[in-house]
Amino acid sequence: MKCAIHTDREAIGGCCSCGRYVCPECKVDISGQIYCNQCMELRLKGGVWPGAAASGTYNTSGLGVLSKAPPEISGWNWGAFFLTWIWGIGNNVWIALIALCGILPYVGWIASLVMAIILGVRGNEWAWQNKRWDSIEHFQRTQRTWMWWGLGMLLLQIALIAAVTLLIISLIMIAATSGLDNNFDWQSVLPSM
Repeated sequence: MKCAIHTDREAIGGCCSCGRYVCPECKVDISGQIYCNQCMELRLKGGVWPGAAASGTYNTSGLGVLSKAPPEISGWNWGAFFLTWIWGIGNNVWIALIALCGILPYVGWIASLVMAIILGVRGNEWAWQNKRWDSIEHFQRTQRTWMWWGLGMLLLQIALIAAVTLLIISLIMIAATSGLDNNFDWQSVLPSM
């Protein structure tokens, strides 16, 4: 990551107020919290912190490991659990791509299930750390949308499995009632292509 002001220098962290990445020259350290020069200047002139909410808390989303997830967003993330790697791409949580191991038989299925559970448990925290959000409400609204899409995809998969199962059972029943000879005319049962 590069500094927002000095684009040729590596950043050492992000401002707890505005979220901009800062280099050692731009950094102001107050009680272990990193702020940029612009936010400190604004504050010293009597202005309000750019990242301050009405409650006096600061939006630290998108600062990576420097972000401390607010307690309001703790809990299970159903969108991350249901949509795993798709949710991960949408929320910049790249570790979720481990769930793609599910295409591999046996071990991949286990890895994918374990990753889905981990994403369910840690998804809110990781999404808060890896993407900039306007507010806690914006974050919660977006994660709720992911949850509904995930639930919809789950129900669609269940419906498709049920339809294919019913089709197979119907074909078996037709074959059983038509006799067990090897000369059964499948063309009369299957739609023409």
